[in-house]
Amino acid sequence: MIHFSSPTQLKSSILSLDSRQIYLPQQTAFFAVRGVHHDGHQYIEPLYHLGIREFIVESDAWSGLLAEKAKKWTQADFWVVDNSINCLQEIARIHRKSFSIPVIGITGSNGKTTCKEWLATLLQTKFSIVKSPKSFNSQIGVPLSVWGLKAQHQIAIFEAGISRVGEMQRIEKIIQPTWGVFTHFGEAHGQNFESDHQKLQEKLQLFAHVEKLVYRRKNINQDVIKSEMQSINPQAELIAWSTEDLANCMYVYWKISPKETHIRIKKPAQSEAFLDVKTELTDEAYLENLCHCLIMAHVAGLSVEEIQARTKWIRPISMRLEIKEGLRNNQIIDDSYNNDLDGLQLALPLLKKYEHKKRVLIISDFIEAGIPAPELYPKIATLIQSQKIDQLIGVGDHLIKYQDAFKEIEVFYNTEDLIGSGILNQISDAVVLLKGARKFNFEQITQLLETKTHCTKLEVNLDALQNNLTYFKETIGPDTKLMVMVKAFAYGAGAVEIAQVLQQQGIDYLTVAYTDEGVQLRKNGIYCPIMVMNPQIGELDTLSNYALEPEVYSMTMLEAIDEYSHAHNKSIKIHLKLDTGMKRLGFSPDQCKELTKKIASMPQVWVASMLSHLVASESPKHQKFTEKQVDLFEKMTQKIIQTLGYTPLRHIANSAAIKNYPSARYEMVRLGISLYGISENKIEKKSLENVLTLKTYISQIKDIKKNETIGYGRKGKLKSNGRIATLALGYADGYARSLGMGKGMFEINGYLCPTVGAICMDMCMVDISHLPLVKEGDEAIAFGGKIQLTDLAHQAKTIPYELMTNISERVKRVYVKN
Repeated sequence: MIHFSSPTQLKSSILSLDSRQIYLPQQTAFFAVRGVHHDGHQYIEPLYHLGIREFIVESDAWSGLLAEKAKKWTQADFWVVDNSINCLQEIARIHRKSFSIPVIGITGSNGKTTCKEWLATLLQTKFSIVKSPKSFNSQIGVPLSVWGLKAQHQIAIFEAGISRVGEMQRIEKIIQPTWGVFTHFGEAHGQNFESDHQKLQEKLQLFAHVEKLVYRRKNINQDVIKSEMQSINPQAELIAWSTEDLANCMYVYWKISPKETHIRIKKPAQSEAFLDVKTELTDEAYLENLCHCLIMAHVAGLSVEEIQARTKWIRPISMRLEIKEGLRNNQIIDDSYNNDLDGLQLALPLLKKYEHKKRVLIISDFIEAGIPAPELYPKIATLIQSQKIDQLIGVGDHLIKYQDAFKEIEVFYNTEDLIGSGILNQISDAVVLLKGARKFNFEQITQLLETKTHCTKLEVNLDALQNNLTYFKETIGPDTKLMVMVKAFAYGAGAVEIAQVLQQQGIDYLTVAYTDEGVQLRKNGIYCPIMVMNPQIGELDTLSNYALEPEVYSMTMLEAIDEYSHAHNKSIKIHLKLDTGMKRLGFSPDQCKELTKKIASMPQVWVASMLSHLVASESPKHQKFTEKQVDLFEKMTQKIIQTLGYTPLRHIANSAAIKNYPSARYEMVRLGISLYGISENKIEKKSLENVLTLKTYISQIKDIKKNETIGYGRKGKLKSNGRIATLALGYADGYARSLGMGKGMFEINGYLCPTVGAICMDMCMVDISHLPLVKEGDEAIAFGGKIQLTDLAHQAKTIPYELMTNISERVKRVYVKN
């Protein structure tokens, strides 16, 4: 049935905008949304055949073929609306109005997800809780979160994030919070606001109708939030707290020691603290988030004794999914920072990316679900069964009790019993997804399954990588194709893992330097087109067998391909490399006539693209030379096109040229180092996010006297008595020797610490004299965070490419995703 109006209610219990994440199609309503590079309407037909029977579609996409096809899909309801996202928000708003339970709304610049998770941890044993999955705080994430409200829930916790003026008013109408928490306010997400003041005003709109608001007052002289709230919601009870003893504020005193922090909270006009707790948290950002949660838990009805008892459950949380290499050719997906039904639904599709591996799921009891166990575990079983899991392992009393709901499951009372059973050592050639509540300490399982024990790691932020990819897609527009370089182990980031993400995001081409790099990608399920930049004549069989497309840069190579294609009766795709000034590989302008003649005699060879390499597109002083290269490329390709009778793809623009030379984009561009957030363009830098972070840890701390020497050659000295930390990172890991003697810096607990002495093969030393609370085992960041890779390369007198590609394979790659 076709309805030309918004649905007032839906039969489906699940709402989805992502065709890749459909679990129970008969229970799902699909919202077709149009974006810059995607259109959900094109998935309606396969989703109908999958079993979905409710579709919300946009009116401007309805006319024509879709409307005609829908007449045949008689079992489905179609709701034709002006805007699918607006419709989703309105449905969620109406759904929220049917509940009268307390709803906690959380916003700020940083700490939203942490506060939400910790609040749920504090409240969940007393109340049935519903909360935003993961970091679902956007214009789409919020309505999907609110839709999770059910009759059994007693308290809801939803986070809200905005990036533009006017967005929070819409979110406020959906969440309709009873109480509010305003977390740390800072510079993040400010690019679309005129000023920090405007951004603050917009964020505070979430609290336009709250009864109570918890926030930290940092300005001693002025309560900025109170001033703004007087015009936004003068009736709200403002519960301000401060680490200064100020009038009308809760006074928070914390004493930080290396291993724990003692927190006392005193109400205004009281001489004694009403709350006295200890926590293993020592970072001030964490402590600020914790104090928000402690005070809000008290507002929500927890007694002082309950808060004190449950604070020990609060630990730093990763909040990011991590993908790691495992023993026995396993891949480990560690997503164990929370364990609820929504989180499981979001994580399961990751297993589909590993088509050639056995699928193993290890779960614990779902203690954060907010659904009665007799109803919950059959739902979990149905969800898991729909995902074709090969091996299911469960940990916890509830999973033992309800194991009959599952078709096949191996169950254990606790994590120690699972490890002791030995079955983890039998898992091989598998992708293993871990989903465990924090109390089950699934990190023990991760440690057992991981490949490398070297604790130095390169973190690859897949969310940042996806953001950068989206930025370049929007820059080049929908009519220009995108080729991405994954040569040299994807610049050190891990070729297979990066290629999987890029393929999922729909890029047009991947490029590797050598044939064996392409073979590795094919063997790991990468099926999109792959160009090989430097193939050898003896590899033509391999290239053909693995559907790899060679770059051809010489007549010798071209003639060999001609002979091979005739001998094997095969058509071959090639990419012609033209030398416009690099003087490295490629056909020169004076070979153009010979080249076109040869190509014309090779009907079995298809020229997929023509390319050239810009020498200095990042440098303004070489602008004329770059323009000369582009002009020569245009002339050479036009001659070849006239001979071919068709127009292959053309690409000469690299990362820098995409922004600097828009006219050089042609039909395709090649994206390389800028995918990782590295750019010389100041405008571009503001939109790109850092992808790579190299981390190590402190092995030992030593007290050093002024005259003592440090390291090889007795080169290192401190200017006065102090302390040094020895870090587990050296030149064998890829940290340049030229960064010794104070040229390199490490970020430890938010402070920059210079290197001392020479860089060793497996270690280096840094000056930590100015860090009183640092301890052995603390994390040290070599680059990422406050230390930019471009700055580090400048100090090392090299380029970022070299630092990235030099990172040793013994350094563990960890892939993180929110």
